[in-house]
Amino acid sequence: MLTLAALARRSEYALHPPADHDRTGDDTVVVDRAALLTRADWPGDAFAGTLLVCEPDSIGPDRAATVLRRLADQRAAGLVVADAEGRALPPGLVAAARRAALPVLRSTEPVAVWRHTLIPRVTEQRLLSADRHAVRLGRLLDHLAPGPRPAPAELIAWLSGELGADIRLDDARARHAPAPVPAGDAALSHPVAVTGQILTARRSLPWSASESELLRRTAAVLAPPPPPPPSPLVPAGEGRAAQLATSLRAARLAAFQALMTGHIEPAQRILGPLAPGLLDTDDAQIAIIDCASGPRDEVFARVESRLDDDGNGLAVRCPAFEGHIIVVAPRPDPDAHEAPALARLRSLVADNGLLTLGISPVMPVEDIGSGYSMAYDAIATARISPTRAATATGTPGLLEALHPGTAQQWATALLSPVLGRRGCDQHMSTVGLGLEFEVSAASRILGIHRNTLSRRVRGMLQVTGLDPDRTLDRIALSLALQIHALHGPAPRPAADAVPRLAGLLAQEPVTTWASTALAPLRQDHTDRRTTGGETLLRTLRAWAALDFRVDAAAQQTGLYPATVRSHIRAAEGQLDWMLLSALPTGHLATDEDAPRKQSGLRNLAVALQTTPGSPPLRLPDPVHAAADPSRP
Repeated sequence: MLTLAALARRSEYALHPPADHDRTGDDTVVVDRAALLTRADWPGDAFAGTLLVCEPDSIGPDRAATVLRRLADQRAAGLVVADAEGRALPPGLVAAARRAALPVLRSTEPVAVWRHTLIPRVTEQRLLSADRHAVRLGRLLDHLAPGPRPAPAELIAWLSGELGADIRLDDARARHAPAPVPAGDAALSHPVAVTGQILTARRSLPWSASESELLRRTAAVLAPPPPPPPSPLVPAGEGRAAQLATSLRAARLAAFQALMTGHIEPAQRILGPLAPGLLDTDDAQIAIIDCASGPRDEVFARVESRLDDDGNGLAVRCPAFEGHIIVVAPRPDPDAHEAPALARLRSLVADNGLLTLGISPVMPVEDIGSGYSMAYDAIATARISPTRAATATGTPGLLEALHPGTAQQWATALLSPVLGRRGCDQHMSTVGLGLEFEVSAASRILGIHRNTLSRRVRGMLQVTGLDPDRTLDRIALSLALQIHALHGPAPRPAADAVPRLAGLLAQEPVTTWASTALAPLRQDHTDRRTTGGETLLRTLRAWAALDFRVDAAAQQTGLYPATVRSHIRAAEGQLDWMLLSALPTGHLATDEDAPRKQSGLRNLAVALQTTPGSPPLRLPDPVHAAADPSRP
């Protein structure tokens, strides 16, 4: 990670902290990006991890305390006052920064140099720092590969070279005192569990948080592996009932994750002893109960009680979103309108008043993964429904507007490198969910490692001729997978007979859908505080054309990044699509990724491509890449 101290040590930034307010030496202030601060940004709310740069007269003495306290509350990384004349910082500003515990520095480089050179360089260094840390951790993981554990001397020699430090493994029980630290040197020590030893590193430069983490993880690698815990399947003593309940929950979750990955028979075998015949049906529905901030365990107990009454539902605590309960509700009667378990869930939600219930349409059991995604989308509708419950439509509006035969031919042509491979249907269902949600959330839901899912997603993007690092390319693959899941494969047409994606999206039903979808932005608003729809549309078009990068859209439109974000969030409320925001589901604190859904971005990209405007937008079409001028 990139820290404020690391930037202060680099001469090109010409950073100088006040002598009595230096918070840059501890190397704990992480810098995610840098941006200019103007008066228009003061009400902003997107400064977390940002190093803000301003001119000396941007913050007057009467506003210093208020502005710096707000920046500190929003977890800004620090404030740089850029002054080419090298004047000292105003005492009032330094005092306000001290009270707010916000790092403040002056730079003798002018604002113009920061705008055009140094701010982009901060972004580059942030990415380089993250890449280097990832490479280091990857190399450390190599030492944990199956086989003999690495010799301590080999691991310490590698770590010394990586950190440029003198590293030793000392006996913590030795009676003699450790060697004194030379003047000007910094030392870090981490105990090595069980062995009674301490891994000590010394060097002249300060330590960053990522380097300290690398040392701590190396100490963990040097420690012997802990003994395996006792099996919960053989419980004993007073905790027997609790351990048995934990084992049953784990078995149900394993069955659910097998369903999500298309492994129907393994799921039936897992549930056989627990709920005989539960999955002996062809059709099912997925329901998601959003507990909001309520006690999920209490709600889960009530859900299980109601399902036990009819014995026709599998309930699990969502492994990705801590406020969600997922229910797989089989429909044994093909003539029934919906699964019988859903009536009891609707009653539970209606009685509570705080819960919401999103329900998928009836789906084949093999396509439970698609049902989950649709039930998740239905939660937003359920929140504004009088019954607090909503069922997703059988097909989303965009897929319904596409011509079935033409769309099927295009999707089959794009997916042709994948179709026909062993297990391709299961592989495509997992990749589809990995594209629909952030990979970390999807991997928890599917029960596979996030790195495994990430490799599958990137691999399918690459083999189909798409760029894994471009959001528009990921949207194109996601659209193809959704079409394939809805219509199945088409007969392999001749290469010259494959329709173009641009032509597919230019057909009248799609253009009508797009015009209707974007219509709320073109409606007149009587509230003058609301930004005009045409302004929002211009911001959305620039944002999408620049692959959904807020900073790039801000530069092109001449707006501030905070203004671009406010425009996008305002459009979310009018379009009813999730673009930047996410449903407040209480994402697990151990997960660093936001649970953003891609369905909103996919709808927006298609709607903007089918309506004229500037800059133009075009989804990539690798089937006809040679004739596509939008691709590099």
